[in-house]
Amino acid sequence: MSIFVKDTDLVEITIYYKKHGRRFNAYTEKEFKALDLKEDEKKPYETLSLKMKELTWGLYNQLQEDAMAEDGSGNPQFNVKIYKENRLQKLIKEWDVKENEKPIPITPSSISHLSPDIAEIILKAYDEISFVDSETEGN
Repeated sequence: MSIFVKDTDLVEITIYYKKHGRRFNAYTEKEFKALDLKEDEKKPYETLSLKMKELTWGLYNQLQEDAMAEDGSGNPQFNVKIYKENRLQKLIKEWDVKENEKPIPITPSSISHLSPDIAEIILKAYDEISFVDSETEGN
């Protein structure tokens, strides 16, 4: 097992979602399985599959550094909005998003037009896979 991450290493993520009014009910794969839905209850849900760049120490630090912005007084401050946008833009390498049967390219514009519910669940799913939680840590 190598301690080094290759630039070609990708993390595969699947999220589950369904439209609910103007918003989405969206779940990570782990959350969706925990719902323990019957087969007919699963049918309204669609999936979004993504391949995202595996986090390296250098990328981790760069994402944080890029999220530093000046506050109103000219002092550096961590900007969570910038951090989340940069993570989506720099980490998503592939997805199966289509509109009218045509693939939608991964661009800053297409990412910025994601529903907040979908964008947040993508980041949550990525974090579930990428960072050790207390449950995994004990094993």
